[in-house]
Parts: sequence; structure tokens; C-alpha cells
Amino acid sequence: MARMAERTLWGLGALLFLALVYRFGWADLVSNLRAVGWGIVLVIGQEILAFAANTAGWRSAFPQHSPIPPFGMLLRARLAGDAINYVTPTATVGGEFVRLEMLAGRSARIPVAASLTVAKLAQTLGQVVFIAAGLAIVAAQFSLPHAVRWSAWASVSGVVVACTALVWWQRRGMFTPLLRLVQSAGWLRAPHWAEHIARLDAEIRSLHGQGSRMALSVVAFAIGWALGVVEMYIVLWLLGVPPTWSLALAIEVFSATLDGILFFVPAKLGTQEGGKVFIFALLGLDPAKGLAAGVLRRIRELFWVAVGLAVWWRAQWNANTATAAPLHS
Repeated sequence: MARMAERTLWGLGALLFLALVYRFGWADLVSNLRAVGWGIVLVIGQEILAFAANTAGWRSAFPQHSPIPPFGMLLRARLAGDAINYVTPTATVGGEFVRLEMLAGRSARIPVAASLTVAKLAQTLGQVVFIAAGLAIVAAQFSLPHAVRWSAWASVSGVVVACTALVWWQRRGMFTPLLRLVQSAGWLRAPHWAEHIARLDAEIRSLHGQGSRMALSVVAFAIGWALGVVEMYIVLWLLGVPPTWSLALAIEVFSATLDGILFFVPAKLGTQEGGKVFIFALLGLDPAKGLAAGVLRRIRELFWVAVGLAVWWRAQWNANTATAAPLHS
């Protein structure tokens, strides 16, 4: 069933993308992309700032008593995890296991798992902070249809409720009830599992008790989301659309909102480009430029996915080499 749903989403996304290209014309899309030229390097390169901000957010989510791995190591794990999240239909969860594995042997597993759990929540909270603040600014500067404005606020409200529930759940111990559910099905019944899970829940509760670190994590992730405004400003300029910071903010706020709603679509196929077309039309811009903006972001994403997968492959290679070395000695 899950595989069928995945294939269906891939198929629908591909059809949507092809329909958009057919609607606005392949020649027009190529013309817009050619106008960007070597500016694509700027679009790709600026993303390292967002990766750095997100890595700082993750770093702030580590327990104070636990040794924190070097920033460069966390950055590599971040790149690899994001790449796995992008190419696999795991609702942005599979990458967390990759990050955990990449730090194996460098830091204790339970503090790392606790940091990943809390950082995942902090990243969502950072997204909510960015969207809410952005919507307040955009609503004051743009005349938007009431349906769009209220739909956006309703989406934010829904995520806030979900985040509040997650905070409550994490503070009460979210993994122990899940373990009991799994054990009722006959799995993971060995005593050490209950001990490990209890320690993990205790670490997570401790992190929530360190309010300043949690706040720093949320702020860092919010900055990571906000840096998308810089990227959009550059994209508008390269596409020949007179850029303003308020316009770039409006596009990025609505893009982040749509991404949050459609998080289950693998690689955001079709929704990335279709979302930009809709947003550009909503703001009175050329929707064909919106399609080009979506494709430019797709190119940027694919570049960093390739980098992340290369980092993951190298980590796997090094781990296998280290394991095999004693056999040849």
C-alpha cells in the first residue's frame, strides 16, 4: 500500500510538471533559464548559509552534559540526512537515521537521538515563526484574496496546535508509549530496550527543561528558513523581475506554507514548480517566471542532494574500510 501511494504521488507530480511545461512552453522555460546563465552558481552557493544555520539549530539541541561533535561533522551529517529525506518517501524522517549513523562512534547514541528528536520539533517551530512573522508583514503590504489569507493563517494555526501537542508529548515521554505498543505486537521485548528508551525520554525531557538552548535552536532554524528570502531575491533579479525584499518575502512565505502542507510529496515533484506558478500569479507576476523560479530551486536542491549523497557514500566507505582493516593486518 505504501509503495503504491509513493508511485502514485511520483506519477501525479511528474504529470503536473509536464502539464506546466506544456502550458507555458518549453521554449519559454529554456529562454528564462538561459537568461540566468552563470547566476545559477550564486543560487546554488548561497544555500550553504541555510545549511550552516540549520546545523547551528541542531547543535543547540544537544544535551549540555554530552560532548558535542565538531560543527563540520554535524554539517556533513546534516547534508547527508537532508539528501536522504529528499530522495526517499519517509516524510523527512529517514534522514534522521542517517545522521545518527554518521555520528556513531563519535558521540553516544542516546544524546544524539535526543538531539535529533528535539531538533526536528525545533525546525518545525522555526518554520512556524518564520511563516507567522512573514504573513504579518505580507498581509500589511499586499492586497491578497481573503480566501488565501485565511487559508494561510489556518494552516499556521493547525501546525501550531500540532507542535504544541508534540511539545507536550515529548515532555511526558513520547517513546516509552510507542515501545509498549511495539512490544504488544511481540517485538523488542528484550529488557535493554525499555532501559534505552527510558534514558532517551529522560534526555528529551532534560532538553526541554533547558529553555535557552531550545529557544536558540528555534531561532537558528527560523533564520535558516528566512535565508530563503535571500535566495528568492536573487532568483527574481536573475529572471528580470524587479526584486524587492517584500516581494521575495511574500513568495518565500507562501512557498514555505505550501511545502509544509505538501510535505508528503516525494522530492516535492510537481508541487515545487506548481506552487511557484500559483504564487507568482497570485502576486500579479508572470506565472512563466514562476515556473522558471521553481526549476531553478529544483536545480539548487538536486546539486546539494548530490553533495549530500556523496558525503553519505564517503562516510559509508570509510566505515567499511575501518571495519575491514583488521582482517588484512
